[in-house]
Amino acid sequence: MKILKSITAMLLILSMNTYAIPEGAFTTLHVKAKNVDKYIEMMKENQAPFEAIGADVAGVCVTKTGNQYPGEMFVWNAFPSVEKAFQTSELYDPMNASEGFNKLRMPLYSVTWKPLKEFELKPGYERLWRIKTTDSRAFAKEMTRLEKEVQNAGHDMRFGVFEPMGGGTEVVHLRVVTDTAAQSGKVVDEYYAGASYGKIWDMAFAKYVTEVVRETTEFCEIIYTK
Repeated sequence: MKILKSITAMLLILSMNTYAIPEGAFTTLHVKAKNVDKYIEMMKENQAPFEAIGADVAGVCVTKTGNQYPGEMFVWNAFPSVEKAFQTSELYDPMNASEGFNKLRMPLYSVTWKPLKEFELKPGYERLWRIKTTDSRAFAKEMTRLEKEVQNAGHDMRFGVFEPMGGGTEVVHLRVVTDTAAQSGKVVDEYYAGASYGKIWDMAFAKYVTEVVRETTEFCEIIYTK
């Protein structure tokens, strides 16, 4: 009986300390677009690159505030695994694209991203924090808790935490998504008014974030589905 109780206690401790990482991965191609609208329209009309790399879903995010240069945006692709995401570098070379694409954008760099928490793929108005963290998985766990509290307070807000692979100087991304800018602003107003869920945000940043490298806002949308 004592042995059984000990095993049960140990399993309980392990379950409390284990944080499940979801399946799947994303890639992003960061570009400088000469004409953002025309570039997006061309991708909607010519979806062969997405088919060639086997993306499940693809879309774009256009940086609206905090830009480092005019036409800052990226194209993202969703895959069922990191294996599939890594293979894209062998299947498509954005530096050797068609003349039509090359006239509309300059490719800068690519990254593969591993989501560290479950993330509802429902693009919209998105705030993005590039952060340095002492423990990305622990931070993701707190964002999962915060997401639940914010949603329990009546807000349709989605949180994503993504770890870069092969991304040069890229750091962990925290992405907070709502359908509209006003919805995001309402949560911020409540935070500054003392909403209880704000304590989770403050604690997570104080405990796990050593630097906010950059913060931007983006408008994102889906432009391809398999």
